Amino acid sequence: MMLGLALVVLGVGWLLTLSPTTPSAPPHTSARASVPDEPPSPAPAPVPVGVPPTVAAASPAVPAPPPVIDAVTVEKQEVCSGEDNLISVRAHSPDGNDTYLHTTIGTGTGMRVPLRVWLEPDGTYELPVVTVFGKNNVATEVPVPRYKVKPCEPERLVEVFSRRLPNADEDYEFLARIIEVPKRDAAPRPPFTPVKYVWTFDDQHTVTTTTPVVSHTLGGAGTQRWAMYFQHLVRVDVFDAKGRKLTGRSSLQVLNTSFENFDKKGVVTVLAKGTPRFPVRGEDGVVRQTFRLYHPWKGLVRLERVTALRARVPEPGAPPLPEDAEEVSLGVDAIPEGQGVEVTVSLDTKAEPDVSVVTYALEGNTLDGHPARGTFSVMRPPPQPTKENSTPITDPLLMAKVKKARELLGQPFVTDEDLWRLEREGRFDDIKVQRETP
Repeated sequence: MMLGLALVVLGVGWLLTLSPTTPSAPPHTSARASVPDEPPSPAPAPVPVGVPPTVAAASPAVPAPPPVIDAVTVEKQEVCSGEDNLISVRAHSPDGNDTYLHTTIGTGTGMRVPLRVWLEPDGTYELPVVTVFGKNNVATEVPVPRYKVKPCEPERLVEVFSRRLPNADEDYEFLARIIEVPKRDAAPRPPFTPVKYVWTFDDQHTVTTTTPVVSHTLGGAGTQRWAMYFQHLVRVDVFDAKGRKLTGRSSLQVLNTSFENFDKKGVVTVLAKGTPRFPVRGEDGVVRQTFRLYHPWKGLVRLERVTALRARVPEPGAPPLPEDAEEVSLGVDAIPEGQGVEVTVSLDTKAEPDVSVVTYALEGNTLDGHPARGTFSVMRPPPQPTKENSTPITDPLLMAKVKKARELLGQPFVTDEDLWRLEREGRFDDIKVQRETP
């Protein structure tokens, strides 16, 4: 059975978490452990090159030990109601196999979560628990260390949303949204108009934008330790013209599908990232894309076979056509570790008018004998919109957005993705349209 990563346009929803600064609190050891009702894991896969022998999976006949929580620290000992407080967790597995560790803190996920607690109407509040999961989701829980939640409230909050971008494995888009906290009195507040957003990714790389949206490649395969989850913390500082600052943060705990594939099936995953992200048909009718092939393994992956699978569009009313399979060469016979190697593929839409997509199935092996698999595809883009193949826009607001988007982007036509991005950046805030009364 072929395994890999097919690059397709994904519909991905927004994730959420959220705001400010310096851990300190007493350590906590493991409390109660629970084992969910789950089928046992399959036989353990071989250990990757470069991974210590202690990472080897335990026999499925022996239940995995519950993880030990070494410390849970809180950033601040006092916060206002609704103000976030960064909770940080350190934990380990008694058998030395920390590759499965992942954590929830209340409704948040990650080893560092900005926790937000609100006072109840009677002035009380409840802190959630920290749950650390190990292999087979064996879990250990401890309460979040006590800290004081005061009756004050922030005037504004910054929520940070994230989504994985289409046709990408490690590229994400982040959106900062300022939320006004309802006032208990009628006194006016000074307005806050953002002029600058400073984004910090995993406490290192910094990007400055003038809009509340930024795209960033989060570290994944080849940049973090070989584990079931990648841990990320994203921070944004929002400034107005007077230098006032608001802060929002988001924790992401991302499933490492490459690790999962090897852990469950013993297969090393070959990943692919295309440039451009979406296929574009040239004036000669040829779609050309360059793909960077890479993998998370230590050492070389040798390609033994590449099969091109052509999906053809049947005549109207005819049954689906079988895929044409042909063994081809990409011009490379090995994929090095790290940045990998680039290959260029094409689809001639004039010479093959009935082909909708060509999928390349990769088969190979690592130097130490593990099977390596992957897929990527070059697709025929949809026809450009014309009066004949399009539905006229009747909504005056949508028409105004499309016209402005064409001007801003300098394009003869725009996509839904273009409109959504400009909407999130606030480029349509000044559009005022008089709607007709039905």
